Amino acid sequence: MCGRYVVTKELSDLREFFDAETPIEFPTISYNIAPTQVGPILVEREVDSVPTRELHPARFGLIPQWAKEVQTPLFNARIETVLEKPSFKDSALRKRCVVPASGYFEWDSEKQPHYVFADPLIFFAGIYSFWRDPAKQATDPSRWVLSFSILTKPASPSLSWVHERSPVFLSEDGVEAWIAPDYETTPDLLSAIGSESDEVAQFLQHHPVSKAVGKVSENSVELISPITF
Repeated sequence: MCGRYVVTKELSDLREFFDAETPIEFPTISYNIAPTQVGPILVEREVDSVPTRELHPARFGLIPQWAKEVQTPLFNARIETVLEKPSFKDSALRKRCVVPASGYFEWDSEKQPHYVFADPLIFFAGIYSFWRDPAKQATDPSRWVLSFSILTKPASPSLSWVHERSPVFLSEDGVEAWIAPDYETTPDLLSAIGSESDEVAQFLQHHPVSKAVGKVSENSVELISPITF
């Protein structure tokens, strides 16, 4: 699963890497992004019939479009049931995004956190939603909240030692296929990215890190530094 992750790249770096537009400027670097906090997501839209990639700030923890109020953050969505669960299925059909990350944290059975990472980036398969806050006036621009969840799956053999589940990882080629807006998500597509995720996982690196990462208030580069026992 994935409940804490890291972005060490500036928005300008992400924009260049993905060749993406950034409709608004926002900070991206964080060493401990937790549910309800904001992180960058990559989407693709048709603008004047031209596919255009965009980076947006979004709340980590999907709010279903039909929700009457903000609920417990739905920060992970199981790939096995994402097309069936009422909270996710509307987003899963077409609102696909990529969540760029430098790495993420996972805790083993001994409650020891590990930092799992790649250079230059990891690409999580995600889904997103636009939710309108009914408590706010129609003229209030903050009434719209963009939120997302990260897909998870049974961990590959290369990661099952740390946890039984892991995020769904995309290859660079898989990024383009996942965010293309002109088709609906199918079980076959989910099966394909699940298999691809296991291949990507073989190349990820990892090391143990300080238990300070468990505190949401902690956010410094030291959180991703390896520790020795």
